[in-house]
Amino acid sequence: MLAGIRTFSKSIFAKIIFGVIALSFVIWGLNASMLNLGTSREVAEIGSQKITPVELDRAFQRSVQNMRSMFGPSFNQQQAVQMGLLNNTVQSLVSQKILREDAKNIGIGISDEKVRDQIFESDNFKDPATGQFSRDRFMQALYQAGYTENEFINGVRGDLMSHQVVGSLTGAALVPEIMAQQIVAYRNEQRSGSFFTLNTAEFADIPAADDATLRTYHEDNAAQFTAPESRDVTLATLSAADLIPTITVTEEEIAESYAQREPEFQTPEKRTVEQILFAPNDEQTARDAYNRLQEGADFMAVAADAGMDEAMVKLGEFTANDILPDLSEATFSLEEGGISEPVETALGWHIIRVPSVTPGSTQSLDEVRDIIVDGLKQFKAEDAIYDLAATFDEELGAGTPIEDAARDVGAKTYKLDGVVAGEGLAGQNVDGAGEINAKIFELENGEESFLEETASGTRYVVRVENVTPSALRPFDEVLDDVIAAWTAEERQRLMMAKAEELAGNINDTGADIATLASEDGAELRETGMTRRTGRGLADDVNPAVAAALFTLEDGKAKAVQTGENVVVVKLDDIQAADINTADAAPVNDELKDALNEDILAQYLNYLNEEISVTVNNTVINELYQPTAAN
Repeated sequence: MLAGIRTFSKSIFAKIIFGVIALSFVIWGLNASMLNLGTSREVAEIGSQKITPVELDRAFQRSVQNMRSMFGPSFNQQQAVQMGLLNNTVQSLVSQKILREDAKNIGIGISDEKVRDQIFESDNFKDPATGQFSRDRFMQALYQAGYTENEFINGVRGDLMSHQVVGSLTGAALVPEIMAQQIVAYRNEQRSGSFFTLNTAEFADIPAADDATLRTYHEDNAAQFTAPESRDVTLATLSAADLIPTITVTEEEIAESYAQREPEFQTPEKRTVEQILFAPNDEQTARDAYNRLQEGADFMAVAADAGMDEAMVKLGEFTANDILPDLSEATFSLEEGGISEPVETALGWHIIRVPSVTPGSTQSLDEVRDIIVDGLKQFKAEDAIYDLAATFDEELGAGTPIEDAARDVGAKTYKLDGVVAGEGLAGQNVDGAGEINAKIFELENGEESFLEETASGTRYVVRVENVTPSALRPFDEVLDDVIAAWTAEERQRLMMAKAEELAGNINDTGADIATLASEDGAELRETGMTRRTGRGLADDVNPAVAAALFTLEDGKAKAVQTGENVVVVKLDDIQAADINTADAAPVNDELKDALNEDILAQYLNYLNEEISVTVNNTVINELYQPTAAN
C-alpha cells in the first residue's frame, strides 16, 4: 500500500493539492486561539469542513513514507513527530479545508463534467496501450492510496474549488522588470583568475608540541575528545524470521499450497497485436476495410489508407488482462495470423490482427518447491508469532524478567554494552536497529520498555541497565588523538600563514603569481570564465576558488582553504553581464512565485480570522500516543 501511495503522490490529486498553495503551508501555523479540547472526535473543524482521524492518518503516513525515501527505511513515526511533521500535516490539511470553505462561501461550484475531465486527463489513470482513461487503473490507484471512489471525487472537486480561489489571488502578481534584470546580471557576471595550491611537502614534518601545549589543546577542544553518552542494555527480540528454522511442512501442505498459488507460476499466453482504428461513426468504412483484407489486401496498406502509420498500428505484445477489455475476447479468439471483424469500443471501430502467439506455460511443483516451502514456513511463522507475542507480553506484564520471558517463547536475548544514540546496537545486526536505538534513549536508567514492534514486524523489549554520561576522555587515554589533531591544525595554520603572505606580496608589491608558484614548486592554473556557483570550473577545482574570485578587486589575491589544501587565488578579469540581453524570464518566475506565496499566506491568515477553525489536540494525541507531544 505504501508503494501505491508513493505512486499516487505523483497523481492528479497531488498535483492539484501541492501546486502553488503547497509552498504557503509551511509559513502558516496554528495559533493558540484555534485549539479546542472539546468532546468532538474529529481532528479539526473548519467551518462546515471536517478533518477526520482517518484523513489525518493517511496524510501523515504519506508524509512519513516520503521522508523514508530521504532518510532510509529506519525513519519512523516517532522521529517524524519529533521533527514536527505531524504538526505540519495538520496545518496543511487545515489550509486545504480553509480554502475549500472559502470557495464554498463565495459560491464557487465545480460541475461533475469538470471533475470527470480532470480525472480523465491524468496520465496516471490512462492505459499505456491506448492512451485512454482506464477505470481499472483508476480504481487500483485509489485502492493503493486508501481512498474510496467517493472520497477521491469529492477531494478533487474541493481542490478544484480551492484552485479557483488561489488562481484569482495569484494570477495578477507582477514583478518589476528591472528587478529581475538586476538579479540576472548579478548571477550571470563571470570572472576568471589564476591560482596555485601550496606545496604541502614543506609542511610534512611539523615539530612536536610540548606536553603543556597538548594538554591545553585537549582542554580547549574538549568536545573533540568527549565520549558520547552510552548505555548498557538487555534486549529481547521475537520475529517470524527467527521462527522459520523451527517450522516444518508436510507434503500435503505443499501440494495444497501449490494448487492455491498455481496462477503465480503461470506465464500467460501473449499475443502480438496490430490494429486499424476507425472513428466511432465509421462502422461502414471499417467493414469495407475488413472486406478488402478478406480479399487479400495488405494489412499495412489498408492501415495507411485509414491514416495510420506503423507506430500506431503495431501495439506490441499483450496478455488477456493487459489489453483493452472490449478487445480481449476478439484478440484471444483469433488463430495466429488471424484478422478480426470490426469490433466496437468507446474509442471507435477496431480491426485486430495477431501476427504471432507466445503460448503460456506453468512451472511444475518440483520447479517451485523451494518457493512453496519458504512461503509456507513464512506464513506459519507469522501466524505463530501473534500467539507467542501475546504470551511474551503477558509474562512481561506479570513482572517476569526479560531473560526468563524470552526463554519461554524462544525470543533472542542480547547484552549490549556501550550503545550510542544514532549508532545502532553496538555492532549487532538486529532488524529495526535504528528504531530500537531510538527507544533505548527514550528510557531512564533502570527503566524497561513495553513490548514494542518495529516497522517490519519484529517485537522487542529493552531494559536500560546502566547509563554512562558523556564525559571528556582522560588526556593520557587520547594522547595520540590529541597529537594528531594538534599537528593537523598547526599544519593548516602554517600553510594559511604562508599563503596569506604570498597573497600580500601580490597585493602590496605587485609580485607575479606565476613566479610565486614556481618558487613554491607548485603548478599555476587558470580558472577560465566562471560564475559565482563555480559553473565553468574544471571538475577537480574546489568551488571555493570561484567564491574567492567574486570577493576580490581586479588584480588582487587572497588565500583560500579548500579542505586540507590552501590555495592562493588572484582575480584576472571581470566580465559583466549585459542587462539588456539577459534572459530575465526564469528569475521573473521565481520572484512571481515568491510574491504569490506571500499573497496566499496573507489571505490564509485573513481566512483564519473569518472562518471558525478548531483543532482537537486530544484526538491527535490519542492517535499518536506515546509519541505525540502534549
